[in-house]
Amino acid sequence: MANEPPNPGTRGSRVQVRIPPPASCPIGWQPAALTPVFYGARNHTPADGAPVPLRVFFPSLDGSVFTAPILDGCGRYPLILFVHGHCAGDVEHYKKWFHLPGQLARSGYVVVVAEMAAIQGGIHPSADNHPDLAALANVLAWIRGQWEHRDTLMPPPATGICGHSFGALVAARFGVENGGAIAAYSSLSGVHTDWPSGPFPIQRLSIPMQFIMGSALEDVEASLPDSVWNALPRPRHRAMFANGFHWDYLPAGQTPCDLNRGPCPRVAGASVDLVTMFFAKHLPPEFSPDMPDKIPDSLTPPELELTPEQEFYAGGHLIGYKLLAGNPECGISQDWAVIEQPDDGPDHGVDRQWVEPVLSVMMR
Repeated sequence: MANEPPNPGTRGSRVQVRIPPPASCPIGWQPAALTPVFYGARNHTPADGAPVPLRVFFPSLDGSVFTAPILDGCGRYPLILFVHGHCAGDVEHYKKWFHLPGQLARSGYVVVVAEMAAIQGGIHPSADNHPDLAALANVLAWIRGQWEHRDTLMPPPATGICGHSFGALVAARFGVENGGAIAAYSSLSGVHTDWPSGPFPIQRLSIPMQFIMGSALEDVEASLPDSVWNALPRPRHRAMFANGFHWDYLPAGQTPCDLNRGPCPRVAGASVDLVTMFFAKHLPPEFSPDMPDKIPDSLTPPELELTPEQEFYAGGHLIGYKLLAGNPECGISQDWAVIEQPDDGPDHGVDRQWVEPVLSVMMR
């Protein structure tokens, strides 16, 4: 009997046991956030058929990133689109985003980081018929319809989207305007309050959402008013770095548009871990339906429990969040509102119930 993938982006039916991969898999597990492998990446351009210049990241057992073959035969992977923000004067800014898509690929995802020419040109996300909405649609059609490894992808709607700054707003618009195509949404310092009128795009989404941001003083337009946050559908997750800056997700010196970085050097690594946990919880790989119950609602990474073979591939994985501890400059506050199912024994298809109150934690 064929293994059926879980319903992506939902937690309405709890399955607690990981499904073994098929015999075609050269290792004994499908890559997932708590059992990673290595990753590979390839650049594509219109010259070889891609709709825009882009880079694809994927799981691999080879550590040579740009020659590593994709890990095939271990089950299918969810797709994640990453949408960069506006950085004036930065040539090929999309290529600066490496750590996040790389870790997601290690965790069992195929990630596409595409050049968004309109965002890079400074066109505001609220513009009518924003050109990058069409660009994203073309990228999605290409990766699912023409990419040479498209058979390794889980079918729609197993697609997540993540964006930074302007890119987070365009990503939200894409989710709204392509209803049902996106299963989970993550925002890195999305400037949501920089919206001219009417509801913010995130207020029109009805999928799991995550918001990561810097301090209210340094990352002003990324801060969500409580009235907006409290009205968003569940599940939703939020993390604010007490001393975080808007561009802390990329190393200092990489963004000519803004060279400033905050005093906490761990924001980037911790954010990568939180995004990885978010997608693992709400959009797990095909044979990892146990992920939603293994990832806490806070999205704080749990301890890894690995076999010796798995430890070989796990070096440096999910350490960013842990490095916040003990640094007085690296305070983080987290809150969340989730869907939960009563722990009443075997799952008999009971719908998950909303949990009150919204929980919060603070690390110093």
